[in-house]
Amino acid sequence: MITYKNCPVCGSGDIHVSFSAQDHTVSGESFMITKCNSCTLLFTQDVPAQEHIGKYYVSENYISHSDTQTGVINKLYHRVRKRTLAGKKNLIKNIKCIKQGRILDIGSGTGAFLHTMHRAGWFGVGLEPDETARERAKNLYDIKALPSSELYHLPAGGFDVITLWHVLEHVHELQYYISRLK
Repeated sequence: MITYKNCPVCGSGDIHVSFSAQDHTVSGESFMITKCNSCTLLFTQDVPAQEHIGKYYVSENYISHSDTQTGVINKLYHRVRKRTLAGKKNLIKNIKCIKQGRILDIGSGTGAFLHTMHRAGWFGVGLEPDETARERAKNLYDIKALPSSELYHLPAGGFDVITLWHVLEHVHELQYYISRLK
């Protein structure tokens, strides 16, 4: 477990437990959410170390990796996702003022977002820690996502856009990770 004595973003020691959150999808465990009074970041305290975190994502119920459509909630998720994928594509187009380019999608899951961007003419690379999700991306969309560790081997300046949809809260070495993205 990793226990923070200081805020992982600003380094302040002025942190306190704010509330707890339960993992309803996989483990059933509760985790303390800590708040930094200096920068207002909320972060998980006593988070499993990087070498032990993988088991928390292994579940057919973790839709980002399974892409299942079983059950009402998952079917609804897929309908909503179709709209949000289009919204994300348009957000990138409006912010960057370009219609096509090179995109790096970190935490690419089963590849739905990269597939949307490929269909819009973008060249994309996906990074995904979960092998099962990478396999599903290949099977569903013919996307060959790379393991997340490949981030440190990609050429600097190789992308017009880098996306991290629902990723930063899962990063262990946040400062190092952000400096690599820069």
